[in-house]
Amino acid sequence: MWIFASINRAMKMKRFYLFPALVFGLLISQYAMAQSEVKLTHDDKSALEGIIVEKYYVADSADFADTLGAALPKGSVTYRIYVDLKPNYSLQVVYGDEKHPLKIKTTTAFYNNVNCGALIGYNVSYLKVNEKAYALDSWITISSAASNYAGVLKSEDPDGSVLKRRSLNKSDGFMNGNLPMIKPFNLDVGFFNNDSNAVMLSSNNAAWAAFTGVLSGSKGPTASNKVLIAQLTTNGKLSFDLNIQVGTPSGGAVRFVCADAEGEEVKFDALRLSDNK
Repeated sequence: MWIFASINRAMKMKRFYLFPALVFGLLISQYAMAQSEVKLTHDDKSALEGIIVEKYYVADSADFADTLGAALPKGSVTYRIYVDLKPNYSLQVVYGDEKHPLKIKTTTAFYNNVNCGALIGYNVSYLKVNEKAYALDSWITISSAASNYAGVLKSEDPDGSVLKRRSLNKSDGFMNGNLPMIKPFNLDVGFFNNDSNAVMLSSNNAAWAAFTGVLSGSKGPTASNKVLIAQLTTNGKLSFDLNIQVGTPSGGAVRFVCADAEGEEVKFDALRLSDNK
């Protein structure tokens, strides 16, 4: 029935890594299958309540003096992007396709700390987050912000801080949670290892997806159900075009796109951030 079950079976058979394009095609086709089996409700089509761009950290002179793992450019700001969903809905996929390209861009370059080297949030070692600018690395994710922690808005962080850094020493945006497995499909995640020229990540045929056990998708770590999808550090203007697929409580799936919605797709303006703002 659900295409994610087929993906998980393929992974167990160790074929997953051999056929990323095939798996990506199956993943995206899940939406069409779900539409033929589960009728979307008004609640489903309004499941996305917002896209939050949190100004997570503003670098200071001490940060600029640190050159371990790559020098942090002056004026750098670390942003975190969250998908705000209604309760009981889960984020399955962030994607780009031919009609809805994916783009994450800055007017300068994204900061990639080669000492951290994280491509995805769970690559960040929680044992090293206090090593210089390690915690300011750029990466994509679904929920996870470190190997042992989910990402949470600082304003909703209830459990203090493991970070010994100005403005993050009371709430650090890390929280214990059920972390999903995250799989990129046809996506150039090596972009987040480029320490000098990481300007724009874009694709019309790629995605990253979350799996929690045998189920697809991930919910946020708190009752507000805000799911972290990226941490990005830059001294330029951030912009993006995002598209997401959300799992419904009844087993369906609904897509929210930044522009040019078709059929059952829902256009959601906040999935597009212009660098003119």
